[in-house]
Amino acid sequence: MNQGHLINYYHLMKKLLLFIITTPILFGCRYKGIPVPDPEFNDYGAFLGRSDNDVSHFSDYKYVSLELDEFGDSNINRLINKGVNFLAYLNVGSLENYRDYYDDYESFTFKDYENWSDERWIDVSNVSWQNFIINNLAKGFKDRNVFGVYMDNVDVYSIAKEDGLDYVAFGQGLKNIIKGVSDLGFKVMINGGSEFLEDLNEQDDDIFSSIWGYHQEEVFSLITDYEHNSFGEQNKKDKEYYQQISTMMKEKGKEIFYLEYTSDDGLKQYIRDYCEAMQYHYYIANDVDLK
Repeated sequence: MNQGHLINYYHLMKKLLLFIITTPILFGCRYKGIPVPDPEFNDYGAFLGRSDNDVSHFSDYKYVSLELDEFGDSNINRLINKGVNFLAYLNVGSLENYRDYYDDYESFTFKDYENWSDERWIDVSNVSWQNFIINNLAKGFKDRNVFGVYMDNVDVYSIAKEDGLDYVAFGQGLKNIIKGVSDLGFKVMINGGSEFLEDLNEQDDDIFSSIWGYHQEEVFSLITDYEHNSFGEQNKKDKEYYQQISTMMKEKGKEIFYLEYTSDDGLKQYIRDYCEAMQYHYYIANDVDLK
């Protein structure tokens, strides 16, 4: 083989090697060079909209997020004894008008919640609200023997930032709530709040020791119509941003959970392969209400 052929052969082998290395990354397949997908991480269920007290199918999961008040003690305790770890829904950043405490805290709200007509964002810097979350709502979970809390609407930090409010005070309020709930003995799983977590990371904040997990919705999928359960794919910029925050939190030793909404079989398989390769917990829903 002459020198020219050797050079061409060398460049061909480089291209082939590059293809072999990058193919698993591009397509989420199970090739050497990335972690072998682990089906063990298909162990999460999100049923925040279920309210029929039917818990029979919850035994299929290691972690289950739900509205705790909708389920009786006997059913919950039976599954806890079987190893199911329940994460009780705890809405810290907004207020729904169907809550029995709505009238007491409505004056602390400041903005309607897009796509959720029965909900408004709330000022988490208010000490009364912080105390209520910690000493009433979260403490009320103690007798139910739950594993942890699904802390929702931490994105109120970003809403405050966008609206020119004192987002630093909002951030401190969230930190107070996170620590207060963690100090009660609960594992705290943050839903969303990517910008809040990113800013905390830049400050090297010790509040991370009170956070057990990071939960993100719509990393790969996208809800395009809330009323008719229509779904699409997440845009590249937001997808990569959520992946970046996930990597940051994983490096801090946190459990990572993805909640996706899609009926597309191809996208479902991609999500499974990706999450199992990265050892992220995941749940793929086909309805917005998570029933």
